[in-house]
Amino acid sequence: MSTDELDGPKIFAAQLKKFREIRGMTQSELGAKAGMGAASISHFETGQRGPAIESLVKVADALDVSVDTLLGRGNFEQAQHIDPIFLKASQADNKTLEMVKKVTQALLSGSNS
Repeated sequence: MSTDELDGPKIFAAQLKKFREIRGMTQSELGAKAGMGAASISHFETGQRGPAIESLVKVADALDVSVDTLLGRGNFEQAQHIDPIFLKASQADNKTLEMVKKVTQALLSGSNS
């Protein structure tokens, strides 16, 4: 087994906790948004259990990040094609992120007139 394979679950657990906290969500809130129990989120964060592919996708969607980012494979801070404003918004807490989405949707729907 390679070092990368050993570090994968630890990286996922750390990324999951990091993005959950950035979004200002509890394990229970994330679980509800992802359609699973808080215990599952806790198990993922402690490394007791790894997610099935479907669960991984649901958690990534609930956190508004890519699966690659959760797995530590995508470093969105270094992505040169991302505007710094969108980068900062992606790191906002859940309340701010929802407000940014609403404002963006309003602006984009107004541009189609």
